[in-house]
Amino acid sequence: MYNYDQSYYRPSALAGGAVRNTVLGQVLGLLGVSFVFTAVGAWLGTNLGPGAFFPALIVSFGALIALYFVRDRSPLNLGVLYTFATAEGITLGLLLQSYLTRGLGGIVIDAAATTAAITLAAGAYGVTTRRDLSGLGGILFVRLIGVIVASLLGIFIHLPLLHLGISVVAAAIFTGFLVYDFNRVANAAAASTGDAIMVAVAIYLDIYNLFLNLLTILQVFGGNDRE
Repeated sequence: MYNYDQSYYRPSALAGGAVRNTVLGQVLGLLGVSFVFTAVGAWLGTNLGPGAFFPALIVSFGALIALYFVRDRSPLNLGVLYTFATAEGITLGLLLQSYLTRGLGGIVIDAAATTAAITLAAGAYGVTTRRDLSGLGGILFVRLIGVIVASLLGIFIHLPLLHLGISVVAAAIFTGFLVYDFNRVANAAAASTGDAIMVAVAIYLDIYNLFLNLLTILQVFGGNDRE
């Protein structure tokens, strides 16, 4: 679900700050609008009901795959991006509704606030650090594969501590991805609209998955006290 094709990133010691700020601004703009569509999708999800979950999930994966093929075809690329964000919002809205109906609204707020704080901190570090983080993506990807394998095993091994451990590790991994992806943006000398869209999707997924794992962690530690 991550775009590791870095051909569109052309780091250069001669790349001016104005150019880098333009690329960062472009990515953040796409990211902000995408989350607006996600919010709309969440509202739609709560009104459509549980039957919309799997169709939205299929649309989400389909749009994500389609983006790799239409990334440079404007304005189709933007339409597919916002379709993806809306579909993700529908699934998220249904998930959050299940928390709210169980009286776990406080956990949702805590997870959202924690996600925002981590995103700001990780993003700020990724943008400002002078360390070479180019090798971090591969390391994180290998660890993400390990989390996916552990999650598959968790389907058959019902151990609460295993699921908690997976969520804790996954949250750390997606925090690392936030640092890595923001660092790639900060070191980009130039990027087309299609390239900016793909990295915006990567950061979107970092934030989205971080939030979901924080929900699981906070539910384990605070769910019983709030129910």
